[in-house]
Amino acid sequence: MSVRQPKDFRRWVRTRLWALGGVFVLVFALLTGRAVDLQVLQSDPLNQRAQREIVREVEIAPNRGIIYDRNQVELALSLETDSVYVRPVAVEDPRREGLRLAKALGVEAKPVIKRMEGKRHFVWLERRVDPQQAQAVKALELKSVGLVQEPRRFYPYTNLACHLLGFAGLDAKGLEGLERGYDQVLRGKEHTVTRARDALGRTFQLSGSTTGPLSRGRDLILTIDKSLQYQVEKILAATVKRWKAVGGQAIVLSPATGEILAMASLPAFNPNVYQDYPRDTYRNRCVTDPYEPGSTFKLFMAAAALDSGRINMEQRFDCENGSWRVGGRTIHDTHPHGELNLGEIVKFSSNIGAAKVAIELGPQRLQKTLKAFGFGQPTGVDLPGESRGILRPARNWKPVELANIAFGQGVAITALQLTAAVGAIANGGVLMRPYVVKAVVDGSGILVSEAQPQAVRRVLSSAEARLLGRMMQMVTEPGGTGSSIQVPPFKVAGKTGTAQKVKPEGGYSHSEYMSSFVGYLPADDPQAVILVVIDTPKGRHYGGTVAGPAWVAMAKAAMKALGVHRAPENPPLIQARAADAPPARPAPAQELARAVAEGLVPDLAGLTLRQVLALAGSRNLPVQATGWGRVSSQTPAPGTPLKPGQGLRVQLTPPSRGGA
Repeated sequence: MSVRQPKDFRRWVRTRLWALGGVFVLVFALLTGRAVDLQVLQSDPLNQRAQREIVREVEIAPNRGIIYDRNQVELALSLETDSVYVRPVAVEDPRREGLRLAKALGVEAKPVIKRMEGKRHFVWLERRVDPQQAQAVKALELKSVGLVQEPRRFYPYTNLACHLLGFAGLDAKGLEGLERGYDQVLRGKEHTVTRARDALGRTFQLSGSTTGPLSRGRDLILTIDKSLQYQVEKILAATVKRWKAVGGQAIVLSPATGEILAMASLPAFNPNVYQDYPRDTYRNRCVTDPYEPGSTFKLFMAAAALDSGRINMEQRFDCENGSWRVGGRTIHDTHPHGELNLGEIVKFSSNIGAAKVAIELGPQRLQKTLKAFGFGQPTGVDLPGESRGILRPARNWKPVELANIAFGQGVAITALQLTAAVGAIANGGVLMRPYVVKAVVDGSGILVSEAQPQAVRRVLSSAEARLLGRMMQMVTEPGGTGSSIQVPPFKVAGKTGTAQKVKPEGGYSHSEYMSSFVGYLPADDPQAVILVVIDTPKGRHYGGTVAGPAWVAMAKAAMKALGVHRAPENPPLIQARAADAPPARPAPAQELARAVAEGLVPDLAGLTLRQVLALAGSRNLPVQATGWGRVSSQTPAPGTPLKPGQGLRVQLTPPSRGGA
């Protein structure tokens, strides 16, 4: 028999069911609202937050191009290295993990622990670590720590050509030297790597790559000869040490083209660890630091005299037996002399004779010649930080100042300005723009641009340049101030310089000097202009004594590097060479293309490096080139079968110099 439920009980059950249903409806409504809020209203902010939590975009520094010397020896390159990062938000115990990491990296623990604290999502711990450090970090298997590959700039010959090359910072941005001056050329594209972590904390790659080769910038081929650069630096360092000097500078330049074959400055630094050196050592003093040149400047007094047409070689000047008063001051000579002609004034380096010649010329004529040789203005060299020197307007030159400028006081020049100016004398009177970057090529060896010798202006006639060169030869002959400077079998043309340094409080020091020698050889067919400057030698200070032996050693190294082993049998007259290079043989494009198409080695004789690289690039032929100028020999020989992937080796030599 069924039991009838009380009416109140049924009402209570229905109420409970309605209440329970209402709760479910309310909960469902809340969940639906929350879902709408999360999925629709807050979709973008939450997605961004999730991206920050689990996804990280890491910018990898670009891979810079290689810097080569003129013979394709690598002077600066980039190597792939590991960098260590941490996600502080995922660190469980900063102290414990930080101590382990610091031990693996071999660094102090306190800074590492500090970087691992907080709620940031990405912090660099150590950039560009060595392989042993990277392996030690991997072995820790810390979920909060990861590795990413970055390129690191490396200079395989440490401080060789350090002031020329400069260095790049951690972000692969060039900071000094060519690295800075050609930063946009050398710098590759920035590289971004996107990484994410799954629910278990494991890292995986979403886009980008750190294992394949990074895109890199273009390469530079310099005019510098690595072997000669090494010899010049070695000789300069030994000379600075021998005389306990403050520093020194040296330059080797090709007078016919303006190519800088070597450039050294002391003190030096190691660009691999540039941060360990004072900033003062970064300067390339050859282009940044003007100095008073002393007696080397008498060459340009003589040049002004020849150019004026008012003074001839027979005219004689009374040198007052070593002491002469002008403008209330007394000028002295190292040795007393009577009457001297212009050549003898240069040979014996008479201050009084130089002053008298300058006063007869007048300030306007002298300044005109000095400016024509490039003093008081940048040379235009492709190096950053070049100084223009100091050459005040001629209207401000009083007689005593005019006299002082004639023998290198009251004017400031850079070592490169002086080398380029003497190069104009060696080059038959044509001033060439000095340069250090010979070519720019891309990563596959295709030529992008090539520097060509550039004549700035004619400063002397060829006859005047020959005559001035003869005066410079007299300096190295018996009785001259540089008579000990001999480089058999070559004749040398040069000039000594011994300049008092200016004291900070004003006036000239009687104990501190800049000792120098500048010249070229062979005197009859100049191949190299060389300058040596020694800053504040101790003991002795005359240019011929202090800088002369170093100049001789560098000259021998330069002749060897250039392949000049004997003096010319029939010395040609010195002439302007700015546009004297022989033309390339007729553009044999069809002939070359036909040879390659037939599987034969093309005949490259007479072509420039630009033409060779263009041809090789169009046919994917690797090329190794040595020397400069035009192709004089090649391997394999023309007409031999060209094997797949076979490279070509070419020897370039400068154009022959005929007389006129």
